[in-house]
Amino acid sequence: MEKIDAVITWVDGSDPKYQVKYQGFLEKRGDFKKQYMQADEIDFCVLSIIKYAPFIRKIFIVTDGQAPDLIETKKLVSLDKIKIVDHKEVFSGLEDFLPTFNIRSIDAVLYKIKDLSEKFIYFNDDMFLIKKSRPNDWFINDKAVLIGNWAKTYNVQPLKKIAQLFKSALKSRPSYNGAQSKAANIAGFNKKYFKSYHSGRPQIKSVIKNFYNNNPKILIRQLSYKFRSDKQYMPYSLCWHLLIKKGQYESANKDRLIEIEKIRTLGPEKLKKILLDLDSNTTAQFLNIQDLNFASKETVKVFKDWLRNKLAELN
Repeated sequence: MEKIDAVITWVDGSDPKYQVKYQGFLEKRGDFKKQYMQADEIDFCVLSIIKYAPFIRKIFIVTDGQAPDLIETKKLVSLDKIKIVDHKEVFSGLEDFLPTFNIRSIDAVLYKIKDLSEKFIYFNDDMFLIKKSRPNDWFINDKAVLIGNWAKTYNVQPLKKIAQLFKSALKSRPSYNGAQSKAANIAGFNKKYFKSYHSGRPQIKSVIKNFYNNNPKILIRQLSYKFRSDKQYMPYSLCWHLLIKKGQYESANKDRLIEIEKIRTLGPEKLKKILLDLDSNTTAQFLNIQDLNFASKETVKVFKDWLRNKLAELN
């Protein structure tokens, strides 16, 4: 069987040492971003990959001198597949850019993980598999399977460009879709981009490596930002658009993915209903719950109990 690995980026924002390091680079002290806090989602993310995607060879967790406890994972499976990768490894030869607190910079150098397979799947820690997955859900021969749809790039949408400039002036959170649009522009798509959603993202290492070998200034510019910037692109999206340009892709239906947004406003009872409906959903393979760290303890417990029971049934 062909090797396929999983890569997860993670940070424990509740770690006092990390907070001190982070605040040392802020213009205003005390401006720590709550999105870097975590609700142990990574434990269930890892467990769901091991349970529902047994073909995955290794799971690399990329982090900054930290390691998740993985309490739930330890209860049910061996940790043999899991390897912790420090930022120093992926920034080897690029140490001047450390420390970094910028996921878009870190994502750009994931291809430098030692012993990483040619084909790998990139996950954030709030992405979960909820049904059995097979290799051809991610790769078909030399093609990556992409979940998304085409949209106009921001450079041909004047209102989007104005909105980005306004957000930049206010120093608000850089646009997720705007960064994908920039990635498409870099790859040579000037009028449209393939807009992705929050699910696992198949990547091909050599495509990324070859691009940066031929365009080192693009990588250096990407790594120069300690924090997210609206001047950056989305690295995984750059890989996707390079693959699309080569014809190395297949598109997949979005109905394979369920996204739960604004969970802080849902409350435990509404979440229970959504998850109950999800139990009878025969097409969804992937679940994304955004900003679980902002939800109430009761809401977090509802989600964890549901997924814990679901994963335990696979024993």
